[in-house]
Amino acid sequence: MTRAIHIEIDALFLLILLVIGHQIDRSVSKQMNRILFRMTVYGIIWTLFLDILWMLVEGEQFPGAIAINKVVNALFLGAGVLMGSVWYLYVLDALGYRIRKRLVWIVLFPGLFFLVLNLLSIHTGWTFTINEQNVYVRGPLFWLQTIGALLMLFISLIHILIRMMRKGGNTREVRKLLRFYIVPVIGTLAALPYSGMPGTWTCAAVSIILIYMDDQDGEILRDSLTGLNNRKTLESTFADYSRLAAPQRSLYLFMMDLNKVKEINDQFGHSTGDDALIIAARLLLKSVTGMKAIVARYGGDEFLVMTFFESDEEALAYKTRVRESFVQYDRENALPYELSISVGCSRYRPGQKLAELIKAADDDLYQEKRSRIASR
Repeated sequence: MTRAIHIEIDALFLLILLVIGHQIDRSVSKQMNRILFRMTVYGIIWTLFLDILWMLVEGEQFPGAIAINKVVNALFLGAGVLMGSVWYLYVLDALGYRIRKRLVWIVLFPGLFFLVLNLLSIHTGWTFTINEQNVYVRGPLFWLQTIGALLMLFISLIHILIRMMRKGGNTREVRKLLRFYIVPVIGTLAALPYSGMPGTWTCAAVSIILIYMDDQDGEILRDSLTGLNNRKTLESTFADYSRLAAPQRSLYLFMMDLNKVKEINDQFGHSTGDDALIIAARLLLKSVTGMKAIVARYGGDEFLVMTFFESDEEALAYKTRVRESFVQYDRENALPYELSISVGCSRYRPGQKLAELIKAADDDLYQEKRSRIASR
C-alpha cells in the first residue's frame, strides 16, 4: 500500500468522523453513553490526524523532522491504549455499569501509563526509536505496548461475553457491541507484521461509523418536537434494562406530567405550549446527565424516564430534584406561565411487565397531582 493511498484512506475516514462528531455536538443529550461515544469519535479523529502527519514526515529530511517524528509517534502510540480505555468505559456503560469517577480513573490509568511510557521513549527508545534516516523503528518494549492495547480491547470483550452468559445474548446493545467490537481487533492483528500499515485505526473508524449508522436507524423512533425517544422505543429498552436490574441496583420508571399545558395553549397559543414541552425535554435530559437512562415523550404533555438507582431514597431524591429544577428554571427565566411538573415513580420487580410498571408510576403520578390540587 503506497503512502498516498494510506493518507487518502486516513483523510477520508477523518472527514467522515468530523461530520459525525459535529452531529453529536449538536445533540442536546448529555447522557454518559453519548459523552463516551463523542470522546471515542474525537479520539479516533486525533489518531488518524497523527497517522497522516507521520506519513508526511516519515523518511523526510528537513530541519526538525526527526524531532517531529518522535513526538508524533509518541502521541500516536500513547493514544492506542488510552482509546482502548475509553472504549472500555463505553462498553461498561452500555452494559449497565454505573460510571463513577473512581471507575473512570481506574480504567483510564493503563492508558495514561502507556502515554507517559511512550513520551519517555522519545529519549529512551523503549517502545520506539527514530533512526538517522528519520524512519520509525520498533523498540524493545514495543511488545508491551501492543499487549496493553489489545488487553483493553479483550477485557471489554470478556465483559460482553459474561453479560451474554448471565443475561442472555439477545439484547440489542450486546449484539451491537459484539458485532462492531471485532473490527478494530482484526485491524490490529493484521497490522502487527507490517510496520506502518493503516489497519487498527482505519478499522476502528469503520466500527464507529457503523455504530453511528445503527444509532441513526433509531432516530425514526424519536419525537419530532422534543427530539426525545417516543413510546415505540420503550418495549425494547425495557427488555434490555430489566435484564440489567439487580437487587443492589434497581430499575425505576418515572411518569411525568407537565402541569397546566392546556391553560398555556389556551392563553398563549400552541406555539408557546410547544416551547414549554421543549424546555421540559431539555430539563429532563439534563436531569439524567451521566446516567444510564432513557427519556421519552410518552404522549401529549406526558414524559417517561427509565433509569437505575440503588435505593428508594435515591429515587425519591431524583423526583425532588426534577421538580425543583423546573421551579428554578421558571424563577430564573421569568416565563409568562408557570412551568412545573408532577412526577410519579414505580420500581421494577422481577417478572413485571412494562404496562404494569407504567400503570404503577401513573397511579403514583395522579396521587401526587390530587395531593397538589388538594393543598391549594
